[in-house]
Amino acid sequence: MAIVGSDGIAVESLDVGQSISMETVAAEMLGLVKAAQNPRAEIISGPIREFAVVGDHCRVLLSRVSREYYLLLILGGEGGLGRGRYELAKAALALEKELS
Repeated sequence: MAIVGSDGIAVESLDVGQSISMETVAAEMLGLVKAAQNPRAEIISGPIREFAVVGDHCRVLLSRVSREYYLLLILGGEGGLGRGRYELAKAALALEKELS
């Protein structure tokens, strides 16, 4: 899990021995969020609150905490997506008060 700035740089992270670089994933995920929020794309209006990428071997969840920060969670391929979303939403709500 990591707290990530809107620039894609991890501010604080907790690494639990995953083989994936948290910093690389953070940068890539925020790049995708920015592309989806591009006014010319006309797909999504307003800020993205939650973003997920689900692959065969990992699941990556991003939850917006404030205008400047997101929480990032990387789960293994067997990780519970619903439980991950719930825990991120709960943590984001608690952090929102601290970071606003």
